[in-house]
Amino acid sequence: MHRVFIVDGRLRPLWRFFLSAVLLFVAYLVAREALGVAYLALGHPPGPVAAFFWGALATLLTVLAAFKLLTAVFERRPLGSVGLAFHGRWWRELGHGLAIGAAMILIVAGLEWAGGLAQFTFAPQPLLRAAALTFLLLLVAAINEEVMFRGYPFQRLVESITPVGAIAVTSVLFGLMHLGNPHHTWFSTANTMLVGIPLAVAYLRTRSLWMPIGIHFIWNFLMGFLLGLPVSGITFPVSVIAARVRGAAWLTGAEYGPEGGGLATVVIVAATFYLVFSKRIYTTEEMRALVFDPVPECEPGQPITLFAAGSTKE
Repeated sequence: MHRVFIVDGRLRPLWRFFLSAVLLFVAYLVAREALGVAYLALGHPPGPVAAFFWGALATLLTVLAAFKLLTAVFERRPLGSVGLAFHGRWWRELGHGLAIGAAMILIVAGLEWAGGLAQFTFAPQPLLRAAALTFLLLLVAAINEEVMFRGYPFQRLVESITPVGAIAVTSVLFGLMHLGNPHHTWFSTANTMLVGIPLAVAYLRTRSLWMPIGIHFIWNFLMGFLLGLPVSGITFPVSVIAARVRGAAWLTGAEYGPEGGGLATVVIVAATFYLVFSKRIYTTEEMRALVFDPVPECEPGQPITLFAAGSTKE
């Protein structure tokens, strides 16, 4: 029975996955309760946009605290080992992810426009404040979801049931999480599951979360704020361009947005092939050492660095 739970003196990766899932749920409850207390102290709840932002930020902070505990206790590694280390190429991976995500959504929108499925017109209005708020909101949301779905739990599944199995499990969960979004369909759910594959591949090719964060964030930001298209069923009140979609729902996603249509399916599959085979995407020596190299024994009481990835040389 002991060997069912323990191997080489450590809890097996599969049980660490389940433990991290429980801690994710606890982190969510702690964040929600903390915000509830804060709102009571303020005397009034914030608006829906502010509530979403503070909820996402509080959840992210509590999740990071939980993962810090797990990596310290079970892996004896810094929190950066889950993919958040500021290694020498982190900004290039983030930029590469931004470029991939931007290309994906702009291709989808371009196909809709070229096929007469959508019309885009500029909607001049005060945008600076809205741009800043939307940027922060979607950035925190993207980091939050990538940390949860491509972070510690996913990484432990990779160790226990292979990368393919881990991608399948987490992508299904990623899709099911969006069932609460307005205007969802079976097609939108399947596409949301599908997009989990390139995001997971981006992590596995780099062992870093910067590229999937970049893809995730810019896809949502350009789709919602620049193009005025619904983001997973949610339409932003302010956008640079006003979009009018009139094509078939199975192609455009209609009220759910491009993520619910067949054009996005084609682009997601193409992006997956690029991420799998591109020679520009690789794991740096710093991240390889941080994730795979044996960890030297620490002296009692010696602190574990929070994000460090070792050297920052190119």
